[in-house]
Amino acid sequence: MSRMGPRKNLVGLGVAAMVTTGTVVGALQDQLTEEEYGPTMSEVRLLVGDAELHIDSFYWPELGEDLDKMFPMFRKMEGFWAARGNDDAVEQTQASLAALKEMGDAGVAMDRAQARAGLANLRSTCGSCHMAHREETDDGYRIKTGS
Repeated sequence: MSRMGPRKNLVGLGVAAMVTTGTVVGALQDQLTEEEYGPTMSEVRLLVGDAELHIDSFYWPELGEDLDKMFPMFRKMEGFWAARGNDDAVEQTQASLAALKEMGDAGVAMDRAQARAGLANLRSTCGSCHMAHREETDDGYRIKTGS
């Protein structure tokens, strides 16, 4: 039995509402601290992996759930970088938000190729930001001094 059946309309409504509103409500109220940033990145990494599995399996409602979690995280990251005055990182985060929207639009259309393109755009943007604004340490990663 296909998992797209009766739940098809639910993902369309949920993702469409999320894409339209950007799920901003409450996201900017809680500014990330530098201590929270690393764990948030770890959670995003796991969610991106989940999103890939859900795209490849045509599990559109689950992709919507992943995006529902990631949008507020990226909005908080955007606020984090804006508060630090790092325009480059703000732009990178905004590009990531655009990639999430692309994935959401593809989920509504149930277009696997477009969803994978959005995922590739997200990974590319994340990688660019990581190269510019983080550095490896003995126990993981940290934000580069001056970022």
